[in-house]
Amino acid sequence: MVSIDDRLNAIIRELIGNGITLEQAVEAFEGKYIVAAMTASRGNVTQASKKLGVHRNTLHNKLRSQTMLNGFAESIRPTRRVSHKRVSAPVLRKSKNRT
Repeated sequence: MVSIDDRLNAIIRELIGNGITLEQAVEAFEGKYIVAAMTASRGNVTQASKKLGVHRNTLHNKLRSQTMLNGFAESIRPTRRVSHKRVSAPVLRKSKNRT
């Protein structure tokens, strides 16, 4: 059985050999990790943030900022049903000043 350390070393050697920078590798790994957590939690950011061990706001910020994740949250989050009924605002009547 191959250890996780051996597997990571092989991946790292391949990435370096292909000219991938540390920044690119970290962003790609983080993006894949977030996608997996969001998928496992069916789009629930709070549950995913608990699985990832980060604050919910941190995860929201990462979902907004990482180019790899653009639109991901919206694509898996359940759509909310919005009523299409038109609601009229109450009519404001001018009050008569009696002095």
